[in-house]
Amino acid sequence: MRATSEGDSSGGRRHSHVGNSTGDLPVRVVRLSVGTLTQIFDGVEHVPVRCTTAYLMTYRRAKCTANCAFCPQARESNSSADLLSRISWPETDLESALDALPEAEGFERVCIQCLNYPRVVEDVVYLVQRIRSVTDLPISIAIGPISEQQMERLRTAGVNNIGIALDAATPEIFDKVKGRERRSSYTWEKHISALRTALRVFGKGHVTTHLIIGLGESESEALCFLKQMGRMGVTVGLFAMTGVKGTALEDMPPPPLPVYRRVQVARYILANNILLPEQLYINERGTIAVDIAPEKLREILATGEAFQTSGCKGCNRPLYNERPSGPLYNYHRPLTQEEIEQAIRETELV
Repeated sequence: MRATSEGDSSGGRRHSHVGNSTGDLPVRVVRLSVGTLTQIFDGVEHVPVRCTTAYLMTYRRAKCTANCAFCPQARESNSSADLLSRISWPETDLESALDALPEAEGFERVCIQCLNYPRVVEDVVYLVQRIRSVTDLPISIAIGPISEQQMERLRTAGVNNIGIALDAATPEIFDKVKGRERRSSYTWEKHISALRTALRVFGKGHVTTHLIIGLGESESEALCFLKQMGRMGVTVGLFAMTGVKGTALEDMPPPPLPVYRRVQVARYILANNILLPEQLYINERGTIAVDIAPEKLREILATGEAFQTSGCKGCNRPLYNERPSGPLYNYHRPLTQEEIEQAIRETELV
């Protein structure tokens, strides 16, 4: 069976396996995003939306011990166990995937999404070592706060980039959707500390975090977050809030497109040092504005790169937040000229 799109939760050939007990080593089963699975086993020509990254997720019978309100993998979520955002991640035999990965076309990176559980670092070290034995592709991981020693183990095993997702723009929102109010051990302070540790271990340009727009933050708070991460040297990957059935925030609507577009513009300008941070500000309407002539801003945005998926190099997350029918919050490919013009209009900045 072939997937109809990266976001199709019913497609994809399953290489299933009776799973090992939670945390047991060696790892025998992983989850692959349905687009990655199809691209590895059926070939890039059978994937309507090409993945530029091979997306894996650690497997366990139970869900994540964290309890993020927006996440299908949260321990109190009633969502399907094979979902992350709106993407299906079927169980897959690890060795079958590793056998096929070196011959698979189209991948520029491997990314491992890590659930939170006691032996996750041991599992990920093993996974990274096995992946590194068959490919030289860069490897990224997305993981919760871990110790400096654990980060060193992962770097030695072959991890190139580490992501520690704050997701929320402020400590208050973090507490509501990821921390104390979710009966979780996560705290804003622990995440910030872990990001600083990651910068020491992996270096600037190799540490990312996530920001989900639509969790109740203002544009001012989103802009402050982007500037704070920029000062730290942390790369930001932007996501649009996606309500998934069975999660605590299943009825939360996605953010207004103009708001998301303005945050994309701010992230792009700051990440690429195109303007001084103070040239991005909040106007009297409470929205992001840019202190530059409109025609100059249009020139900056003319490539469309500001509106493509952001995060690690080579990451395009096809249809992670979007339905194929749109709107596309993050374009997983270069935009057409018509799409560029439309996205620029949607910013309401020019």
